[in-house]
This record gives sequence, structure tokens and C-alpha cells, in this order.
Amino acid sequence: MSNETRDSRQQVSSSAQGACHFIWPLSKSDKTPDEMNTSYGPRIDADRWDFHDGIDLPAAVGTPVHAMAAGMVRRAGPADKTGDGQGFGSTYVIEKVRDPTDCKDDLFLVYLHLDSIAQGVIPGAHVCQGDVIGAVGQEDATSPHLHFEFGKGEPKEDNSVHPLHYLFYPITANFTQLHLDRCDFYRCNNSDKRAVRLRFEGLDRREGDLQGVDVELSGEGDELLKLHVDFDDRDTIESDKGDEQAFKNGIAVEGYQKSNLKGEGLSALHYGVIDEDITPKFTCAKLQVVDVKHGQPETAEFPLPTLEDGMNLVNSRVDFEGQIFPARGWKLHLLPGNVCRPDKTAALTDSRGLLCQDLQSVPGTLIRAGLCFALPDDRLPVRPMSWRLRADIQPAELLMDQGLVIHPLAFLAGNDLVAAACLRKIGTMNTSQAF
Repeated sequence: MSNETRDSRQQVSSSAQGACHFIWPLSKSDKTPDEMNTSYGPRIDADRWDFHDGIDLPAAVGTPVHAMAAGMVRRAGPADKTGDGQGFGSTYVIEKVRDPTDCKDDLFLVYLHLDSIAQGVIPGAHVCQGDVIGAVGQEDATSPHLHFEFGKGEPKEDNSVHPLHYLFYPITANFTQLHLDRCDFYRCNNSDKRAVRLRFEGLDRREGDLQGVDVELSGEGDELLKLHVDFDDRDTIESDKGDEQAFKNGIAVEGYQKSNLKGEGLSALHYGVIDEDITPKFTCAKLQVVDVKHGQPETAEFPLPTLEDGMNLVNSRVDFEGQIFPARGWKLHLLPGNVCRPDKTAALTDSRGLLCQDLQSVPGTLIRAGLCFALPDDRLPVRPMSWRLRADIQPAELLMDQGLVIHPLAFLAGNDLVAAACLRKIGTMNTSQAF
């Protein structure tokens, strides 16, 4: 982060907290934080990357929710989310308050997943700090909790800022175990590239104060590349949902936690930082983890993995035009009576394709007609981040009982299925699903 950004955020935190302008919404305390589940920033939601624009506080349905500051009700009501993503999926209250950092009346407090709204909490009404404005619910959520957000300028996701700039919490050295976790080697635009994942942990979910990260890539001579993510800066991270939204400016921050950490008995927060398209000229990565109050950042430096002499990228593309079958590196797995061979009738783009037929099914046998490729697992000082498997598939005939599944593409660890594309028989229809 730039010094200007750090200084600005430090002023926000110290000014807002120093005068105790805000209280926690469940306990009404300005000295003791409510227990947090998922905090502000990246997380997993519906098994996808998601930027969480607020903080979740687990509580029983019906627990009173209090106004964190005095202000005016901007909006309040039942779920009103529309098809284009406007509105909210649960009962909500939006409160407009004065921002103590600049004395502007443009800070919005958003309270979501409410079971009910208190009488008199209607648009235009004034509320005092500590007034009950509603009750905790579970609408549009997997567990009962209060979700709240701070929005600067407008109550929109893109305008959200970290709530812990404004709320009191005891700060400790919470981030630890910074390390290099995985590495991928690949070619892109006729150039060798790498992607690395750096990992770290937050020891206590009740101190979810991660503000951002800096990564500095260095090499021989003056080669230097700085990558920067600030959770309050939408030029560095998307406020959206979906794995395709994770990367921005060549870097992604991932949070490996879901919403109900308390219910799952989990206390630590786990994060990953992925840097992609790293060229061979860079030899070292430096990771810096920054908290909301911008105390002394946690920093670690790692040498970047390289391919050893004689090692090549694992990249096998197979067609079925040649005379050699199976192709080099691939192994045929075929039960007696079944079919797996190059055939003109299976052609999609070329003159021949791979014809696989399961004619004599044997219960309990995973591979019945197909090709396998052994992936190396001990070639690097760190694990590979991912493997990619792609094929053009045209199911011609699916005669199978309801509930049965075919995996035309799959990753295996021994005899265990790790990930796969799936063709499943549902009712009287044959439906394709991906898992």
C-alpha cells in the first residue's frame, strides 16, 4: 500500500475509535466487541470466491439489534431484491449517520438478515445510539446472524469500507504462518510463466482485521514488480461474487472460510494470495500483511520455485489421428468386453475421435473404458496449485438406470475420485451436471 493510503486509513481508525462514536450492535458495548464469524473481505460463499462487504455476528433469532450510532433511517423494510441485483434478499434497515473522521453526513450503516424491524423504524425517522431497531433473523442466510456493513457515500457494495475502522476492538499480532504454498508452471503467449500461492492465517476470527496485502517480486538487477490489494479500494479488488472475480491486476486474495465458523467450531481464519503470470526473470517474492490499524505489518520473503534442469512442463495434448495408441504418457484402462479405441464414428473435428463404450458394467469398478495420465506429485519443493483437464465430449447414447453417473473427465488420487465432470440420469431425462 502507498504511504498516503496507510496514513489515511490509520487516521480513520484512530479518529473513529478514539472518541467511541460507535457501539457494537448486539451488546451495545463500545469496549467489548461482539463475537465475529466471517469478517470483512474475501471468503467462500456457495463454494465460490466472494467479497464479504461486512461482518457477521452469530446470535439467536430474536436477539435485539441496536443502532450503532445516532442517525436517520434511510430505508427499512422486507426483502426487495430484484432480478438485476438491486435491493436486499432479507429484511433490512439502512441508517445514515455522521462520519466522525470528516464530519460529513454520508456514512451508511446497513443491518441485514433481520427477523423483524422495531416499531417506528421507518424511512425518515431519527434513532438514537443504542435504540433497538430490529431483531436477529435467518432470512436469506444459512444460520441465524446479523450482517452489518459500513458504506461511505452510498449504501452500495462498491462503497463498503472495513467496519473495524470505526468500531473498537483489541488489536494483537493476529497474522502468522506466512509461507509459500503452491506453484504452477505454464506457457502463455509463447512465454514461460508461473503462478504462486502464498498462505497465512489469522489466529482468531474474533479479530478479523485484515485490511490488505502487498507483494513485491524482485529479480536480478533492478527488476521489481509491486502488487497491491486494499480491501477498501475497488481499483485493487472487486466487490462481487464468483471465481472469475477473484483476480485483479494480476493478484487475487482468497479467504478459505465460510459464514458460520462458530457453528462449525472453527476459530482461525485462512487466507491465500495468488500471483499469476510471473516471468522467469523474477526470483523472489516478499509478502506483507496489513491490518486495519496499520500496526507493524507481518512480512516474509520467499525464493520463487524454478524447474530443475531436465524437467519440462507437463502439457499433453492428445488427438487420435496417429497410428500409436494410446499416445505417449497415457495408459489404457479397459474392462473385457468394453470399447476404448480411435474411431471415425467418434470424430468431432478431426477424422477420428476416441470411442468409449461401457457394454458390460461391473459394479464397484471405477474405470471401465478410458485413458489415464499419471501426474507427478514430488517434482517441486511446493505442491502444484492446479491441474487442468479439457476434452470435447459428445454423449451419443446413455442407457442407464436412474441415479447412475458417468464421469467422462476425472481426477483421481489412487482409487478416490477428487474432481470430475458428471453425466447423471435424473428421472426420464439424461442431464449433464458439473461437480
